[in-house]
Amino acid sequence: MKLLFIRLLVVFILIQNIPLIVQAKEIKYNHESITLSEIKRKVDFNVVVPQNIPNDWTLEIKTYPWDEKDKITNFRLHYMDSDDKYLLIGIEQSKGSSNKEMNINAEQVDINGHKGFFVEWGNSGELDKKGEIVTGGLLRWIQEGTYVEMESSRVSRNKMLEVARSMK
Repeated sequence: MKLLFIRLLVVFILIQNIPLIVQAKEIKYNHESITLSEIKRKVDFNVVVPQNIPNDWTLEIKTYPWDEKDKITNFRLHYMDSDDKYLLIGIEQSKGSSNKEMNINAEQVDINGHKGFFVEWGNSGELDKKGEIVTGGLLRWIQEGTYVEMESSRVSRNKMLEVARSMK
């Protein structure tokens, strides 16, 4: 009986100290940002989050209105490079539809079965003030009752669509 107890104790200790094989990808927040779980508790709409983000990107979340702590009306996910120097992709979310015209001069794209609209920047392919080539554009769609607007001048249209299509 004592031997059985010792074996069970050893198994229990091992199970407690062995990390789980399947772990969720850790999100690297910067600037002591509010977290996604906090955002989900403080908005009255569905929050959709990209699942396909490179490991070296960090995340900072900006909430609006600025002075509000409990009732957030919209927010922006700022995905930054690993040095926290460049904004790679910004994703704004708010409830329902937007009063912005979504399809003027836009390419229609499919995002998870939702009609999206992509507009390339007017200066795409040109050098910006820092000598970097402008790429990307503005991507808008409504998913699960949430208006989503993604923008980037550093990430290509195809990479933006890949990130958008990974949002759940």
